[in-house]
Amino acid sequence: MTDYLLCKQDEIAEGKGRAFEAGTRTVAVFRANGKFYAVANKCLHRGASMCDGAIADGGTTVRCPWHNWTFDLATGRNMLDPREHIRTYAVRVEGDHLILSA
Repeated sequence: MTDYLLCKQDEIAEGKGRAFEAGTRTVAVFRANGKFYAVANKCLHRGASMCDGAIADGGTTVRCPWHNWTFDLATGRNMLDPREHIRTYAVRVEGDHLILSA
């Protein structure tokens, strides 16, 4: 596993997401309820950028900006079809920076 320095934690506003390149992948990192979550930036349905999605359900899910497919931020599980998942990644705070493990 490789670690990637993403940004300072205050560069992602509460309830928002932002895309980052991490090696060969693009991840969407969200700040919800003071925690950080990272998921694959591409929706399974039609490939929309998940970083543009809305945080929903009290900060536990993100909705695809195109067709409202909703995914659990912690597990990547599709809320309509639990057999479908987007990939999740470990993200941690070190000092005031966010580090992604992928």
